[in-house]
Amino acid sequence: MKRTSGFTLVELMITLTVLAILLVTGIPSFREWLRNTHIRTAGESIQNGLRYARGEASSRGVNVRFEFTSPGAGWTVCALAGTTSCTAAAAASADNTLQNFVAAGGSADVAPMVSTSIGAAASPLSTAASAGSGITFNAMGRPIGYGTVALSRIDLNTAGKDGRRLVIQVSPGGMPRMCDPNLSLATSPQACK
Repeated sequence: MKRTSGFTLVELMITLTVLAILLVTGIPSFREWLRNTHIRTAGESIQNGLRYARGEASSRGVNVRFEFTSPGAGWTVCALAGTTSCTAAAAASADNTLQNFVAAGGSADVAPMVSTSIGAAASPLSTAASAGSGITFNAMGRPIGYGTVALSRIDLNTAGKDGRRLVIQVSPGGMPRMCDPNLSLATSPQACK
């Protein structure tokens, strides 16, 4: 009698069971990784927008504003021509809007929390970014109203979910810095001050 090669039903069932167990145990880790990636992407976008606004203010010699456009991580950068908000600047002239970022995909789930003072990064903020909250840079690239009306700190986390939190701090000189409040300065340069 000739023996045919192949898998028996028992071998196939064991393989599928092991594969299912591996998938079920890996899905929570994958979701956490994906959520952390969304937070990092939104944070880098906001940090780049702040740097762009600061650079444009210096190069153009006018006040330039970084402003959140929605409750999510969407934002706009505009040149202020006698106005105090990007909405008013866009209404005055479409040329005043320099750059827009529409939070799409996973970045739309990121919920920025804002404050006008840097404070202790270890404690999370509780005021959500609203449309119109932002920071204006003068012709020297410094924030106008630092510590009073200009955003000095932005906390990023996914809306309604526990997970990693990143913090963007804007210095009195206008430089944004993204840091991780869960790290220690003694062991990592990415920790918050």
